[in-house]
Amino acid sequence: MSTPTTPKPSSYLRYLPAVYSGPDSAFVGNYLNIFEKLLTSDDDALNGRRGIQALLAAGVIGNLFYPRLSFLFEPSNTEFIPPISGLEPDKETQILADLDSYIGVPVPVNPTTKFSGSPQASATPKSATQAWLDGLLDWLGGWVNLTPDSQWSIDKKRMVIAQVLALYRLRGTPQGLNFLINLLFDLPRQITGIAYQPPQRGQKASTVPITGSMTVTVSNPTPPCIGVSDKVASAFILHEQYQSGQPVVSGYFPWRFDVLITLPNAANPDFILTRDNVQEILTLQKNLQQLLAVIKPAATRFTIGILPSMQLPVTHTPLCSSATLGNNTLLGLSGKSTSN
Repeated sequence: MSTPTTPKPSSYLRYLPAVYSGPDSAFVGNYLNIFEKLLTSDDDALNGRRGIQALLAAGVIGNLFYPRLSFLFEPSNTEFIPPISGLEPDKETQILADLDSYIGVPVPVNPTTKFSGSPQASATPKSATQAWLDGLLDWLGGWVNLTPDSQWSIDKKRMVIAQVLALYRLRGTPQGLNFLINLLFDLPRQITGIAYQPPQRGQKASTVPITGSMTVTVSNPTPPCIGVSDKVASAFILHEQYQSGQPVVSGYFPWRFDVLITLPNAANPDFILTRDNVQEILTLQKNLQQLLAVIKPAATRFTIGILPSMQLPVTHTPLCSSATLGNNTLLGLSGKSTSN
């Protein structure tokens, strides 16, 4: 029969008078072990959780409510938002386990495990910590008047929450709209199209993948001014009714934001859009229209254009045709401009 091991007295006894260090004070030494584990635990007494001293020493309390979560990374890491969900699976698991050691996220019990059949997959400590962190970021977003998209990754939520407050200072300006669009839609964005390679040295013609950058810019058009001239031909003529492009003599002229989506083939004529590229561009154009309708200043309007308008097909090339309307070709400023 094994003899139970006598627990080691708490090291906190050194803070008490010497009278409590005698052999008759075993109860006090064991009782203080409870507080020592809670405050300075560095073993498995708390199921891997850190003690309160570790939380304060690592700056967890001060950094938990900032999306960078600096206490999870080395002090030498100078990235603005070090990745978590964008890391390799083993590194992501390690960081989430470190976070769980501070927080102690309980793993939900699967209620179907006691039933026969094929129960649903049980939650893991990693998935429980991910769900907790995801909910924390949603809560933090509410403090900066932001509702994170449910489709965003953990890193995307952290990045947007960290920057959106500074963007509020630029709200209503072309720069502010441009910064917000780039932040929310991950712009400039790299897209992969195809390029045509003509036959060379007996080799047949072929297509190869090519990468290009898709950008979005926001600007204000120069308002028309009334020119002063002593010549009849160039003098300003006041019409009975306003005509587009004419200066505004009286009244209010709504301010306009020109939003331009520039495709890779604007800078590289060899870049040929694929069907997937076109769908991605159309989705971006639709999302821009929805976003701008919400964030634009009151009594303003916007236009969305796509540049370039069309790329001509390669002559005698059955491998790729870059001028199939609705498939891999978009009409540009005049044909695909949306005004609101």
